[in-house]
Amino acid sequence: MEFDTNGCFLVLFSFTANLMWGCVAKSLGILLPTLTDQFTTCIWIIGIIASLMGIASNFGGLLTLPLDERFSCRHLLIVTSAVESIGLLLFSLSRTTIHIALALAVMVGPNVGIIMVLNKVLLGRHFRERFTLACGIGHAGQAFSLLVFAPMTQLFLDTYGWRGAALLIAGISMHQISSAALVRVSKAQYEPLMDSSEASDNHQDSIDKSCKASVIHLLKAVDLGILLEFKFWIAFMCRFGVSFAFNAWMLYYVPHLEVKGFPPQVAAALCSAAAVGYFLGSIFWARFIDQGIMKCSTAIIVSSLCLTMSFVVDPWVNDIPSYAVVTFICGLFTAALYTLQDVLTRDIYEMDRLVSAFVWGQVFLFVPGLLAGFVPGLIYEARGSYDMAFIVIGLVPTICLLPLIIGLLLKTVEGL
Repeated sequence: MEFDTNGCFLVLFSFTANLMWGCVAKSLGILLPTLTDQFTTCIWIIGIIASLMGIASNFGGLLTLPLDERFSCRHLLIVTSAVESIGLLLFSLSRTTIHIALALAVMVGPNVGIIMVLNKVLLGRHFRERFTLACGIGHAGQAFSLLVFAPMTQLFLDTYGWRGAALLIAGISMHQISSAALVRVSKAQYEPLMDSSEASDNHQDSIDKSCKASVIHLLKAVDLGILLEFKFWIAFMCRFGVSFAFNAWMLYYVPHLEVKGFPPQVAAALCSAAAVGYFLGSIFWARFIDQGIMKCSTAIIVSSLCLTMSFVVDPWVNDIPSYAVVTFICGLFTAALYTLQDVLTRDIYEMDRLVSAFVWGQVFLFVPGLLAGFVPGLIYEARGSYDMAFIVIGLVPTICLLPLIIGLLLKTVEGL
């Protein structure tokens, strides 16, 4: 049974890791105006620091490649969770914006990147038949953070001020350490032991060759060759499409509704429909895929088309009930695509290359993040309306299906 004690603890940690990452990201958005006033700085400076934290999490995943070869995954999870909590604690003690940048971009971001890669890899190694469900439960932590931590952070801010709110968030993040300590992972392979005489004879040779061997080992661990494989770009482009759409939605959804004449309170409340959809979408396809009723690639195509439609119909939606439905559909299939992309990566790569696949897929996610902030705003400035911008946002996930469709037609990639 895959959902044994170890499996349940792995899923619990995945849920907790996604929950805390969503909590940190959402809390920064709520604290943004207060931090700008307290440090008497420009809002774009705090915004850049938040963006640097996200970029650091993308590139921080690269550290997983050599660390996974040297250390136990359980120990890595405990240490990185502890450093993340310390970074959040230091954030609450910051006196300047440089202190905030050091705490978030140096201590929190890279460790989050390592944690997010490791939790996907560990789920992929443990769950063979119920991976979609396990991965979906983990992604549901993001939805829970949207529903709970937004009002909770505002309550902390109103009651204790921004330092108290940040300190409480740091305290909550420490639960991730105990969750990591519960994870039990057996090492897949062990290096054979040498007897003492053989070790003595080879000692001098090993010293002479250690530098060269270390360089070769590092290059092998980095696995740059994966970037030349077509199946990597199939999985990455699926993630590119949903990341671009969701990041753009997060940035421009409320401003778009305000331009259409909706009150700010109504626009903010409609975001809850997306959070509910996100929660359900995380496990939407689990039964169909885990039981072999539907292939993961088919579910990705259906979900991408539905996500596209939720954006394309936006110019013709003008009332609150219709927006609630469209927003719910957007959250539902966004979460489904995030889960399915992880499942697709696990299906097309061998177990010993999962770390490389997830790491490099995460590294390049800064590209859709940057484009999501730039392209819709540029279209709005040119046309004076977000209608065309939302149509463009919606078309991206479907366009990004092109490598997947080519792979299906050519039948050259196993696991599709």
